[in-house]
Amino acid sequence: MSAATSVITETPYGAVDTHALQVLASSYDTTRLLAAVDTLDAVRTRLYDPEGLRDDLLRLHGIAHTLINGASPAVTCQRESVVDLLTDAMDQIDQHVADLLALRDTLQPLETLRPDDADAFNAG
Repeated sequence: MSAATSVITETPYGAVDTHALQVLASSYDTTRLLAAVDTLDAVRTRLYDPEGLRDDLLRLHGIAHTLINGASPAVTCQRESVVDLLTDAMDQIDQHVADLLALRDTLQPLETLRPDDADAFNAG
């Protein structure tokens, strides 16, 4: 067995790298996955908020269509400027991206379970 080949453990959920499983068993807090679900639920709620990002993007389209294409105003003028609306939308997107990257960071340690031997991994 070469140093590049991992020892594989067969589990009910497929083949995994034995060493990675041992390391994760002693160091990975699986409740982080439950917290990730809560974070995802919060992102979903914000995305589907009737006055959230979707609405902001539709208003921005109407404003941009008027400003850039010379179309008749389709969006009623509000106290918030186009720049403020744009900044708010970008801030919301940045927050969603940060939340999703945090989810990815939670999952990333589990990637070590992938055996080095791709054939063994694909067999399960």
